[in-house]
Amino acid sequence: MLLRPDDEVYRVDAIWLGPKGLTLPWSARYSAYGIWLILFVTVLLVESALPMGVTIPPVWEVVLTVLATYALTGLIDHDRPVRSVWQLFRAELTAPREEDLDRPIRFSPSSVRVKEAPCSADDTTAAT
Repeated sequence: MLLRPDDEVYRVDAIWLGPKGLTLPWSARYSAYGIWLILFVTVLLVESALPMGVTIPPVWEVVLTVLATYALTGLIDHDRPVRSVWQLFRAELTAPREEDLDRPIRFSPSSVRVKEAPCSADDTTAAT
């Protein structure tokens, strides 16, 4: 259940709609534009470092960064700024974990010892 805040300050997002009469077809917070720009430059740098070609215009790069920005801005708001989300992510990665004791046990055939059973006279004749 999503509760709307009573405070007027928290109801307002810092959104630029464009000049009067010429609004943009989308609404995004100011922080979303900065996040998109950082992600876009990062994707282009990674592509240029890898043996991949950056196409002109970079359509897939724009689509990828728009989707990543949409996902990140779903996590980031006035109560959870970028810094706290980053610290949470880092804390989750470095947190101590309990050992998983319910792992499947694997044996390799070379590590299993096999004892030779004493052969009786009946076993040798039955095998041949």
